[in-house]
Amino acid sequence: MSEVETPAHLKNDNRFSDLMKKVVKFGEEASLGRDSLPKLAHAVVQAAADGVLDLETKDKNGDDCAAQIYAKYAAAESKKAIHEHSAGGKKANISKLRQLISMGCMTGVDAVQVMQDAFQAREDMLADDNKVKSAYPFYVDVARQQLNEKTALSKGALERLALKDEPKAKELEAELKRALKIIEGLVTGENKDKLKDSNDLTEAAFHALKERVDQFATLRLREKLLKDAAALGIKLA
Repeated sequence: MSEVETPAHLKNDNRFSDLMKKVVKFGEEASLGRDSLPKLAHAVVQAAADGVLDLETKDKNGDDCAAQIYAKYAAAESKKAIHEHSAGGKKANISKLRQLISMGCMTGVDAVQVMQDAFQAREDMLADDNKVKSAYPFYVDVARQQLNEKTALSKGALERLALKDEPKAKELEAELKRALKIIEGLVTGENKDKLKDSNDLTEAAFHALKERVDQFATLRLREKLLKDAAALGIKLA
């Protein structure tokens, strides 16, 4: 594993090299199936807050601290050359680290405390049987949100960020149309498996569903008629 170049302003300071040792340890833990990314997030924010990391300093290859940390972690985690990781995945993971480093570098906000508060907020939501995000994506979301705020994120804001996004509600009409298509295929036998059901109940279900789906089209026509009439100053009952 190649050595990471210590930034010039930290030549007589062991904190950068100590951090990189931690990064390797986290990567090795991940290779054993342990969830070490949340630890990495806390370590990175702490180091940035302490002035060990910034996004301006580059090594001889032109890589900033986020790129160096990712390379070190990925190599230890997978024991593969960094070029074996997809370009898209590499770019996304470096970007996530940059968000965390940027938050750690913020002035006027105690980023380390925000991370501790975030940890507690997620634990509290989990204790209340809420569905929460995985820790590392949550911390990255916290960093992104904090970068848009001048003051530390509140407990309520952190709790909301911790919650998993609810799946988009499926539109009723779309689901009915999907069901209608399935049943129509069974009635006609025009489906992938050539299944056909001539039972009266299946045919009745098809006609009932079709009538229900047609109601949506009728409703849209009525709404358009009322809107057009209103535009002409006509009031319909």
